[in-house]
Amino acid sequence: MYKVLLVDDELLDLEGLQRFMNWEALGMEVHAAASSGFEALEMLRSGTVDIIVTDIRMPIMSGMELARRALELNPKLKIVFVSGYEDFQYAKQAISMSASGYVLKPVDDEDMRRTLEEVRESLDRERAHSHLELYFSESEPLLRRELFIQLLDGLPDEEKVLSLLRRIGMPWHTTHLYTALLEPDDLSWKLKGFGDEAKAEIEKKLETAVEHFCAEERIQACRLDRFHFALILEESYDSGRLYGLIRRAVCGTPLTVTIGVGPPVTRLKELHLSFRRAREALELKLFLGKGKLILHTDAKGPISAEARDLDGILQSLFAAMSSYRLVDVDDCNEELFVLVGNMENKLEIYQLFLHIVSKLDAYLHTINEDFYALLRLDRKHLSILYHFETIEDMKSWLRRRMFELSEHLQRKRQGKKRKLVEEIEVYIEEHLEHNVMLRDAANHFSFSPNHLGQIFYEETGVYFSDYVSLRRLERVKELLGDPKLKVYEAAHRVGYKNLSHFSKQFKEYYGVSPGDYRRHL
Repeated sequence: MYKVLLVDDELLDLEGLQRFMNWEALGMEVHAAASSGFEALEMLRSGTVDIIVTDIRMPIMSGMELARRALELNPKLKIVFVSGYEDFQYAKQAISMSASGYVLKPVDDEDMRRTLEEVRESLDRERAHSHLELYFSESEPLLRRELFIQLLDGLPDEEKVLSLLRRIGMPWHTTHLYTALLEPDDLSWKLKGFGDEAKAEIEKKLETAVEHFCAEERIQACRLDRFHFALILEESYDSGRLYGLIRRAVCGTPLTVTIGVGPPVTRLKELHLSFRRAREALELKLFLGKGKLILHTDAKGPISAEARDLDGILQSLFAAMSSYRLVDVDDCNEELFVLVGNMENKLEIYQLFLHIVSKLDAYLHTINEDFYALLRLDRKHLSILYHFETIEDMKSWLRRRMFELSEHLQRKRQGKKRKLVEEIEVYIEEHLEHNVMLRDAANHFSFSPNHLGQIFYEETGVYFSDYVSLRRLERVKELLGDPKLKVYEAAHRVGYKNLSHFSKQFKEYYGVSPGDYRRHL
């Protein structure tokens, strides 16, 4: 959230702008409000501000003078001037000072909103540029991975990505490239009996083997997650040599790995098409077997279509199950049985069900859940699938399991949200003496400000900033019961720096001034 300082000697105008503009929707928060240029400068010296919204005509120190001195303190500040039509001659001077906006009084909310949105977009661009430079200097490995993922997902700007690749010393001498995707087989059950330390050792062995092989073969590799690796190869590289990687990747581990290979492309921005075909080739291990190299050309007619259909249905099923969309879960279940109806014998259907369960278990592991633990099932109990006498029995069993998982995930998600909100409330209580900001709380709990604010509002029905204001007022009300504390001392203890602003808030909420409240105790 960008911090805004409001400055106006007209208190009604100042309060109106502060109260009736939807600052949170603009990605901003009012850091402070000042009724004079001198007070505003003091606030600027004591805290970080991104935007100043100031009246031009103020006594002693005008808004123009305030802007000039503020920019000396922080040249990156954005200034929005507010003034009446009769003072419009100041506009030329404001333009010469590179003002970010000029809004006429009486202030129209829509004009102010548009002006502030333009300011926010300007700040976003500057912040993105700053972050990119920092990213280069401190996080080149992360940048390298991010660029690879952009290439494999479909890069938005080919020239920009090429420039960044050259900058980190990775120019490609040819654009005739293809991709491959390495995936260990049956992770959900092969690593089931291993502890975290043993799993980490297997993971490290796999990573080291891939890195050494790719370094020797001069192949560019990108680790997509703990156990999946994407390779980018020049067209002249014989994909058959990847059998060496299949053998070496599993040395000293209980794993086998399968590699899917996509077709070559002639342009870098088409590389994601090759990667998509590599992923589709990998899915064919359901039909062609594991622990081997599967080329995109190995797909034969209906097998390829069936694998793609199955993967698409499963992805939709997992998404619906995770978001508690039970109608969509049922629809996906029906689609799966369209595939089942095309199979010729019971063994094929049994193998398909085991594949679905394996995929589901692998998906749940990506969100730190376990299929068997959630449903309190033992693996050997899956043999019940082979004893079902009708497809309808199988369909009903799978539907019930999907609904149960959706319910489990929904309850856990709601419980986690409530616990998080309770922790946020404790955090607010512990930091009331400071200026508690949504951004700071979001950083503390490793969330984006918008996401954390939405969770807090959904669980409490109160916006984060309103809750903080309420708790500060309630705390200061308690402190006023101590006759040894002066009113301003009580206010300062809960983070109020502006006594006038505090008095207004207190009176608005409790109907009496802080002094009158104390006198009636």
